[in-house]
Amino acid sequence: MAWILTQSTTLPSSIISSATDNSTPPKGAIVVDMGVAVQAVGNPKGYILNSSVETSPGPDGKPVDKTVYSLTLAPLTLQAAQLQQRIAIKQSFLQASTANVTDSSGVIWEGGMASGNSIFLGCQLAQQAGAASITLYDAAKAPHSMTVAEGVGVAALIGEAYQTALGKKNTLYASIAAAKTVSAVQKIVW
Repeated sequence: MAWILTQSTTLPSSIISSATDNSTPPKGAIVVDMGVAVQAVGNPKGYILNSSVETSPGPDGKPVDKTVYSLTLAPLTLQAAQLQQRIAIKQSFLQASTANVTDSSGVIWEGGMASGNSIFLGCQLAQQAGAASITLYDAAKAPHSMTVAEGVGVAALIGEAYQTALGKKNTLYASIAAAKTVSAVQKIVW
């Protein structure tokens, strides 16, 4: 076995070193056995293995064939492009859905479904206990005393922001699924 290290693990194009010992090949290497590539190390998905034979004079002047391997970027399939865009959209959704929310008084509340649910549950428990007011803590952990109804309004504001982000994510997912070309998919962004 031998391994061949390509120039870059992100867009390998040329061979820069090789070894014929049994050492562990580095990421981005192509494992070669008897001149045949048997394994690519790391994450070579999306690349095509190319090989060519170069003939050059050997030390004794006789022609010697040398197999040269390289990796080229494979064309992106529609399915792969859709997966990439869904991942990018999900990452954007996770940021947007937990972003802080500012109410009409300028108070900044911690955003996200968990925050909205916690505030709403606290308001329900306070109401069931017969309390007319509740103390909630904003994103900076500062206390705010308010009526239970005002607390429910804060929870609703946070919930609305979350639902808006969720709706946008779902709309973009549907657009990605309906897209017919890689180019169309790549234009769908948060």
